Amino acid sequence: MAGFTLTQLCKSFGHTMVLNEISLEASDGEFVVLLGPSGCGKSTLLRIIAGLEAQSSGSVNIGNRVVDSLPPRDRDIAMVFQQYALYPHLTVRENLAFGLKMRKESTAVIEKRIGDAAELLEIHELLDRKPKELSGGQRQRVAMGRAIVRKPKLFLFDEPLSNLDARLRASMRVELKKLHQRLGVTMVYVTHDQIEAMTLGEKIVVMDQGHILQIGTPDQIYHHPINPFVAAFIGNPPMNLIEGSVHLEGQYLEFHAGDFALRLETHAHIETAIHSDSAVLGIRPEDIKLDIPSEPHLTLSGFIDVVENLGGDHIVYLISQEQHLTARTTPNSRRRAEDPITAYVPLQKLHVFVNQVRIPLELYYH
Repeated sequence: MAGFTLTQLCKSFGHTMVLNEISLEASDGEFVVLLGPSGCGKSTLLRIIAGLEAQSSGSVNIGNRVVDSLPPRDRDIAMVFQQYALYPHLTVRENLAFGLKMRKESTAVIEKRIGDAAELLEIHELLDRKPKELSGGQRQRVAMGRAIVRKPKLFLFDEPLSNLDARLRASMRVELKKLHQRLGVTMVYVTHDQIEAMTLGEKIVVMDQGHILQIGTPDQIYHHPINPFVAAFIGNPPMNLIEGSVHLEGQYLEFHAGDFALRLETHAHIETAIHSDSAVLGIRPEDIKLDIPSEPHLTLSGFIDVVENLGGDHIVYLISQEQHLTARTTPNSRRRAEDPITAYVPLQKLHVFVNQVRIPLELYYH
């Protein structure tokens, strides 16, 4: 096993800066997820770690060894791509053995590693088939098996589940989680899917436009997003974001967005006065309650626009003071479009961002 350290990595193509001073550390055995929209630089960063792309500046350290000058084959990493990249004319057994034969491993070592990988991934019955005879999920398992037999220091995954249907993606997420628990090896996983990031990652790295915006555990990223971009990118349905202005001084916070007005009395003195015409109020859909909570809360009055029935949950789209909000609630068949509604939000669940920076209101409401 090995951790890795990236120090001020930059990458540009011509005059276009793709990665801008990326610094990141991962400890031995950690599962790190690089999360962000298409074009944010996450796959380029993974390719630089693998040695498939050269950085413009900065350094890559894997297992306490600087590998900037090393080709991919000497970095002791294994990569699983979005495309399975299996040799179509070879059987599964031959695909698994190919890389080991190129490294001139003995027949006994090759057979043992293939057997171990086949047992781990439950693909014994597939060893004599060719890729065209396999389903998408089976091909992905073989691709992972080809990486496992190498016994690398570092596993790199570049959106490996993107070609699978929703049901198979869910089952493969579970398999990947089990695989990490069994192997205990460092893994770096690239995805634009926040569900994959939340379910797989021990450390999530949120990226946008070549920058790292926030690094944290799934709980930290979800409950304490550093800015509105991270807040909206994590969560399904996404966080409600209301753009307006804020006045914060002493023990009162006042937020205005058109006809929407909010005045909160804080439970602690705030030393710094804040006045900004660039503020965003954020509310998670599941934090909008239809029953009055016992803790201090915000009251929202309005009417229902649309109700989506998801079986175990209802997604309620409501309009309050001309603001369109989304709430995730327990099922209630009596709710209908155009019905009046009163909803409540515990004050400590509110998120306020001023000049793209989060004010930690949970410090003032308990």
